[in-house]
This record gives sequence, C-alpha cells and structure tokens, in this order.
Amino acid sequence: MLKAPIGLLAVSLATMTLLSASVHAQTRVGVTSGASGDPLGKPPAQAERVLHVGVDVQANELVTTGASDRAHLLFLDGSSLTVGPQARLTIDRFVYDPNRKAGELAITATQGVFRFVGGKISKTAPVTVNTPSGSLTIRGGIMIVRVEPNRTVATFVFGIEMMVKANGKTEIVKRPGWQVTLLSGQAPGKPVQAPSGSLAPELGQLEALHAKPGSGNADQQVQSSGFADQNSGRGVGVVGPTADPTLGGAAGNSINGAGNQLQKPFANSPAVTGAGGQRRSTGP
Repeated sequence: MLKAPIGLLAVSLATMTLLSASVHAQTRVGVTSGASGDPLGKPPAQAERVLHVGVDVQANELVTTGASDRAHLLFLDGSSLTVGPQARLTIDRFVYDPNRKAGELAITATQGVFRFVGGKISKTAPVTVNTPSGSLTIRGGIMIVRVEPNRTVATFVFGIEMMVKANGKTEIVKRPGWQVTLLSGQAPGKPVQAPSGSLAPELGQLEALHAKPGSGNADQQVQSSGFADQNSGRGVGVVGPTADPTLGGAAGNSINGAGNQLQKPFANSPAVTGAGGQRRSTGP
C-alpha cells in the first residue's frame, strides 16, 4: 500500500480546509440585526433555527414568521429587509463585490408585509422581489410591500424608480408615496397615490411588539432586538424628492448601521454568492 508523504498530506488537508471555509463563507449573505418573537430561518443544507440577533443569514434561506414574530435582516451591501408577522420569503440570489460596490439581489416573497431599504447594490442595479402576482424591482431606494396569495400592493417610498411587471405589462413609479396593486393573472394596475394613513396597517406590522403586562422578559427582548418605534418605518413615508434617506430615520439607521451590524469576516469577504440559478430579467 502506497503512503503519501507526510508533507504532501498536510498540504492537502490544509487546502481542503481552506476550500471548505471558502464555500461556507460564500453561503453567508448577511446577518439578523433585529428580532422580535421567534422568526425562523431554514438554509438549504441546514436545520431550521430561530433567527436571533447576530445569526447569519444564508443564501437560498427560507425565512418564516409567526403571528408574533418580526425580523430585520441586514445584507452585506447595507441593504435591509424588515419582515412582518406571518410572512414567508426566500433569498434567491445575492452576489456582492465590495471592491466595485455592485452585485445582484433577488428575493421571492409569498406572504406577509416587508420593507426593503436599498444598499449599495440597488444604487447600480435593480433589486428584484418576486411575488405570486408579479415581479417588482427597486433602484436606489425604499419600498413597502404587502403580499397576499392573489394580491400584491407595492408602495414606492424613495429612490430612483420602482418597476412592476405582470402578465406581460410593466408599470414604472418614480413619485414617492405612489403605489401599484397587482392581482394574479392580470396586468398591473396604474400607479396611484397612497391615501393618507393607508399604510398604517403595514407600518403597524413592522413596529416593535409591545410586551404584555407582567412580561418583563418580552420587553427586554424587544429592546435588545433593535425594534423600536423610531425604526418602524413611520418616518420614511414623508420623503421629498430631494431628501436623502441615508441621513436619518429608519432608512438611515438601516444603511449607516451596516458596518457595525455585520461581522468583520463578512465585510472582508471578496464576494458572496447565493446559488440562485440564472439571472432574472429585471427590465432596462
């Protein structure tokens, strides 16, 4: 029986370890920076676990929340996704090159209320959110989305533009505070201005859970999770065309806090890629 030289064997083992570590690093796309209740995450090759604050977010991870759960996910490029109760989404694809500050991000949401705040990726390429009723893209900004089995309502809060596609038709929104409704099997509705106060239910679902009387532990959990009224999204609804959301409010906290929330190994990674298949068409 032939034996490999000890030196060669050591080099081979070291190489295998480095390759394993590299593959593992490439599956990480961000971190859970806020959590209320017990939101769940299911990576493709791992067991389902609770997304406590500080837990890595993986490529192709399925995220679900119960009636009393919320989660705030912070991606490596500074993008953030706030997930309301009774929601279900999958991170289909995440690619980010920190040197070029560019990449791709695609999510499939099948149920729930979400707020997306764009980071560096959305400044150079549209971020895609697929729903049962159609496809949404956002460039350089913020949108709030309510997803139901046969209906999606997308509200453009700030940015360059929000594009809505369904049934071979496209609607583009560039005015903050305007929204588009999608019904399954139909073309997108025309953009309309969201009536005053109409987003209150969505914002309410993105706020902190208030502890029940006598439940001190729940109150501490909410405070430590990063969920608070000032981060609920209420402030971002009133945004002028020239305002910069990175200067303050919920959007500013999400983007400016990226460096502090993300662990150093993430920030130093040359690239992070989710195995999401072929790139989707997101329009011009």
